[in-house]
Amino acid sequence: MRAMAAKKYRLEPVLGAREQSKREAERLLAARVHQLAEAEEELARRLGAVEACRARQAAARAEELEALKAGAAAARALAHRTHLADLRAQEETLRAAAEEQRGAVARCEAELERARAALVEAAREVRVIEKHKENWRERERREAVRREQKLNDEIGAILHERRSSD
Repeated sequence: MRAMAAKKYRLEPVLGAREQSKREAERLLAARVHQLAEAEEELARRLGAVEACRARQAAARAEELEALKAGAAAARALAHRTHLADLRAQEETLRAAAEEQRGAVARCEAELERARAALVEAAREVRVIEKHKENWRERERREAVRREQKLNDEIGAILHERRSSD
């Protein structure tokens, strides 16, 4: 007697597609994590530039104070004031860039959360199909055992009939 060929799981293509979706969601999540890290690095760089500008302003103020104490000319004082005004304008520009980057970081965080949610959903969909496949295998196994038992019972009945008729 030859064994029956194992049945093929009919939803295997669906399972493959769901696994592919999950892998794609994992790749997207990794990309979003990298993107957020880069945005945070850029924000830190921009905030550092703001602090450096403030330090230059403080140094320029101190230099101006020293020059005024030493009796510097009015033209030099005016140049210091102009320089400080330029540094303040530069600081405002840098602050605006830092705020813009904060927005970019927030957008990256939101995209990261969406990517995480998509990965969770894709993983859930894979688990659903895998559970269905496990249940299908168990049903197939039980059915095979039932058929084998039925066949064994029939063989036993035939052998019993033969012994009885001898």
